[in-house]
Amino acid sequence: MSPHHIETDMLTLFTEISCISLAIFFGLLAFRRLDRFFQILLLQVIVWSLFYTFSHVITSYQQAHQLPIDNQWLMNIHLMVETGLLLIAAWFILPKMLRTVLPIGAFSFFLIVFGIQVWNQGFEDYLNYADVAACIAITLVFSMVLFTFGQRGNVPFWTSPEKWACLGILLYFACSVPYVSMMHYLEIKNPEVNTFLYYLISGVLANVRYLLLALAYGMIYRNAKKQKSNS
Repeated sequence: MSPHHIETDMLTLFTEISCISLAIFFGLLAFRRLDRFFQILLLQVIVWSLFYTFSHVITSYQQAHQLPIDNQWLMNIHLMVETGLLLIAAWFILPKMLRTVLPIGAFSFFLIVFGIQVWNQGFEDYLNYADVAACIAITLVFSMVLFTFGQRGNVPFWTSPEKWACLGILLYFACSVPYVSMMHYLEIKNPEVNTFLYYLISGVLANVRYLLLALAYGMIYRNAKKQKSNS
């Protein structure tokens, strides 16, 4: 999330890998029971795990050869892929009257900000304003997705895997907006606060996001097993 490299300690790295791995494991376990929405969310996690791995490989190589840390271009590519995949997942849930307007409008808004920032500062630096645009777009769209799930029957929140998955996504992206908006300012004025907030968003909320997704997949798998045993 930062245009400057922030060291990741082993504990943070372990927890991030563990949470991502749990989401992928339970997603694959329940894959045959997943609808398009959850399949695309699983694809997004797998894609992120590949980018995450490649980013650490690049960083390790640059550190070993005493080169400047430069992997922000990779994160900018992932920003486009992640935003696109999440909005596609939302498309399968939204009512027909909103399917075209909301996801396409949100992605267009993101692409405009992305293009302007690339034009002004290039592709090698972290595009924080494009990230803010993505967070806002995803928050707005998934708020409507959560509302749509809420209108489908009277399933309690704690027994609905769809709602848990949406909650994790909304917590991460909504809470990222204030920090990412002020990231450049904080790096200059208060690097300690910037580092703390970086770990809060990337090391805590991101893990909560993937743990809640793993919970959702686990619930889908458990519910399918119960239905099979009762039939």
